Amino acid sequence: MISGHGVRDRAGNRARIRVNVRTTIDPGRNVLAVGVIGCGYGAENLHLPAMRSLPSVRVVAIADSDPERLRLVGDRFAIDRRYHDYEALLRDAEIDAVAVCVPPGAHAAITLAVLDAHKHVLVEKPLCLDLDGADRLVERARRASVTAMVGFNLRYHRHVRAARQAIAQGRLGPVELVRTVWSSQVRQQAGLPEWRRRRDLGGGVLNEMAVHHLDLWRFLLGSEVDEIFASSRTETSDDQTATLTGRLRNGALALSGFSQRAAEAHEIEIYGRQGRLLASPYRFDGFELGPAATFPGDLTSRARGLLRTVRALPGMISSVRQGGSFLQSYRDEWQHFTGCVLRGIPPDSTFDDGRRALELVLAAIDSARSGHPVDVSRLRRPDEPAESSA
Repeated sequence: MISGHGVRDRAGNRARIRVNVRTTIDPGRNVLAVGVIGCGYGAENLHLPAMRSLPSVRVVAIADSDPERLRLVGDRFAIDRRYHDYEALLRDAEIDAVAVCVPPGAHAAITLAVLDAHKHVLVEKPLCLDLDGADRLVERARRASVTAMVGFNLRYHRHVRAARQAIAQGRLGPVELVRTVWSSQVRQQAGLPEWRRRRDLGGGVLNEMAVHHLDLWRFLLGSEVDEIFASSRTETSDDQTATLTGRLRNGALALSGFSQRAAEAHEIEIYGRQGRLLASPYRFDGFELGPAATFPGDLTSRARGLLRTVRALPGMISSVRQGGSFLQSYRDEWQHFTGCVLRGIPPDSTFDDGRRALELVLAAIDSARSGHPVDVSRLRRPDEPAESSA
């Protein structure tokens, strides 16, 4: 199985696939032909709706070993070419780029096969589940003449972009503290795939949610993470709730909480010596920036918040009609990827970034097991730069 309902991938062995090699897009083309491997929740409810709204993307084929998922998703999005075998999709000469939307345990084998087929690739996070696999992917992507990108959609959320710009401009001064939370009730849902209950298959909050925010620690602050301490709670499934603390190389401290059995929330707060900001990815008007000397609940702050909401109301209505701000981050992610392929420029979220995020997830898993902080530097590649270029 390669949908969100299971995994089957030739025991991790990548296939050699004969294709008509076409690694560059013809000059003047402005539409990318995309094939999607995996027809689970993420593909059906996030990636395909986002791509369908973009004039620069045309989804021409899908693949999944589950015939029912293949039929349902193909019918919903009117995609005629449907493959039960992802290798058959990779032999389709019309396809320029591939979205890898399978469970994490199959990422390495399938993504290597995509690169061997000389297709551009966007693979969902996490890049894979082990550093050996990540190293193979990084090296193969460096040698391939294709665009290879990891799907960190939060990097493309407009509030996150605004936060990064504010920090880079020095509007917060030196950052002292990062605090984030992301919680959902996904573990309450019926029919949850087995892989999402198991850490070793890529499930749980550390693999599924924390990987996003750990990437944002680096992306927002432009600094590497030197130390991680984590605590995890497991009852009916692995890592249903977890807390992480981190020490960044620039001196900032970070604290993040994640749960898949709690009330819905998604907040990112950053505190500097001269100001603070809030980025809330689920809210259209969820970006706030204020000076250090004001209190969040004072009259001035409340008045500014009310004015901001009123000004944002027309855009908010339009955003809701299009699926909300969170889905927009997937549109912007695909717009960025498409632009990189068509213009031949590097993407913002590379396989190297995916490897760095995986280092932090594995450090958190190690810490949760041992009950001790973990020095992240021992997981790094010898050739990794000392400071972040995220």
